[in-house]
Amino acid sequence: MRNGEVSYWWQALGGFPPRRASLPGPLEADVCIVGGGYTGLWTAYYLAERRPDARIVVLEAAFAGYGASGRNGGWVTSELPGSRAIYARGPGGASGVRALEAELRSTVDEVGRVCEAESIDCDYVRGGRLTVATSPTQLARLRAGLAHLREWGDGDDVYTFLSRDETSERINVAGALGGLYAPASARVQPAALAAGLAAAAERRGVAIYEATPVTEILPDGSGGADGAGAVARTMFGDVR
Repeated sequence: MRNGEVSYWWQALGGFPPRRASLPGPLEADVCIVGGGYTGLWTAYYLAERRPDARIVVLEAAFAGYGASGRNGGWVTSELPGSRAIYARGPGGASGVRALEAELRSTVDEVGRVCEAESIDCDYVRGGRLTVATSPTQLARLRAGLAHLREWGDGDDVYTFLSRDETSERINVAGALGGLYAPASARVQPAALAAGLAAAAERRGVAIYEATPVTEILPDGSGGADGAGAVARTMFGDVR
């Protein structure tokens, strides 16, 4: 399996999925989403839930889940990417960062809820995330990190310190001295999640066109002869 070919996850599912049709020609829609990865598919799914009467179109250059969404590490994690301290400099302050992290944790459960509700078979398991110390220095850093987490306001429901025996009961890591457990994390088969999410969006009335690269996006007010409406331009025609 060489770089650029079918990902490990799609290979595990038997290879590339059957392709959906390309855009048949110029089209009008209430919402046009460019990209059939997680961001585009989740957006289409929830928008169709809230606006079942809306004409929603997803344009994907290859196929739904082809890119990073079907090639990632299979983690559904609530870990904040970046520095809390830097985020806290923003207008929301520390309370805004805590609110954001609470939403990230709830999202892990929401992914599981949708998988169950839509019968998406993607091996979703909410097993949490475990950091293990195997040396006194690592253990000291783990305890120092936990103290900082407590100062930030994270309780045992967010991060739990595990003793040597508690860590070994969870997973038998050779030489483990202790661990830090974060329950709000899950694992998933990412390609299966992308495929299932695309099918769930279609059941809600979303139209997904594959093998349809978008070459240009004209913002609202610059598209069309009368200057009204946004346009996604493709070789098969414009979606307005």
